[in-house]
Amino acid sequence: MRAFIKKYGSVLYIALATAIVLVVISRSKDLPDAIKAFGYMETEWVWAALAVMVLYILTRCGLLIYYLRRQGEKIGLFDALVVSGTGHFYSAITPSASGGQPMQVLAMHRQGIPVSTAVATVSVKFIGFQVSLLLMGLICWILNGSMVYGQLGGMLYIVVLGFVLNGVLMAAVILTAGRIALVNRALSWCVRLAARLHFVKDEDATRAKAQKSLEEYRSALWALLTHPLDALMVLLLSLLQVLFLMSVPFCLYRAFALEGWTFGQLLTLQLLLFISAAFVPLPGAAGVQEGGFYLFFLDIFPEGSILAAMLCWRLFTYYLLMIFGLATMIAESLRNWIRGKGRPRDG
Repeated sequence: MRAFIKKYGSVLYIALATAIVLVVISRSKDLPDAIKAFGYMETEWVWAALAVMVLYILTRCGLLIYYLRRQGEKIGLFDALVVSGTGHFYSAITPSASGGQPMQVLAMHRQGIPVSTAVATVSVKFIGFQVSLLLMGLICWILNGSMVYGQLGGMLYIVVLGFVLNGVLMAAVILTAGRIALVNRALSWCVRLAARLHFVKDEDATRAKAQKSLEEYRSALWALLTHPLDALMVLLLSLLQVLFLMSVPFCLYRAFALEGWTFGQLLTLQLLLFISAAFVPLPGAAGVQEGGFYLFFLDIFPEGSILAAMLCWRLFTYYLLMIFGLATMIAESLRNWIRGKGRPRDG
């Protein structure tokens, strides 16, 4: 039983969290209004929400293809979709999206890409996305400061905490480029503390694994910093990824035939919500994301449509990506099976 829970715990948690959300929704007094709101949605803006998600996926694949080809590794669009989809699926079902990067490395390795290059690729993608997310979030917050304060008020400490946690992570990554000795000492201290708290069983093995990952991140970061054109392209494509992903609430806002709030304001709130929930140690931050959307956008979507908007938003930004990831992995398996069937038999 314990082995079953360990293997399928994340999937069970997502199913349970989804079931709880659905039960809460089914008993909500807003459900009849939400059902009516679905019927009033403007189709062209629903398609717009789907379109920005497709652009988000394609931009991720474009960054993957560009960086790998700069490293001398050719990869086609289908294989890029498989790698990206694998990352989405395992990010969705593991705490803090921790499974996405290792599974992308494995997917690239199956396609013949060296592990060191695959690790560098996912590292660069991660760095680009985090820098773009924090940069865009900070700029939008500055430009819409009064709106953010009026809309979030007492919840601002959550946003600040999100920036601090994301900022600390980025600072740690950047430090690996030059202060490797300092980072190694800090890393050893963290592993030692985790061992004393019984979070890890083998302190030496954990330290060695962490230091290896640290060195891989460092190598990827140096490679990026020493090639300004590559760094610029990574940043540009990462900014587009963030922009497309964070545009969904505005599309849904217009889908419900609502006006008054600008694209920049809704973009700002979505960025701050994403940053605030980024480090929730639950698969897909299930439950927290839904609650966060409700609190952040409560005064924007009128009573009756907020529930419908939250369901649509979660469908587009979480479940759709999970389904996309699963579909790409199934498609890859089918392709490999067909190729295997087409090989001539021995003898």
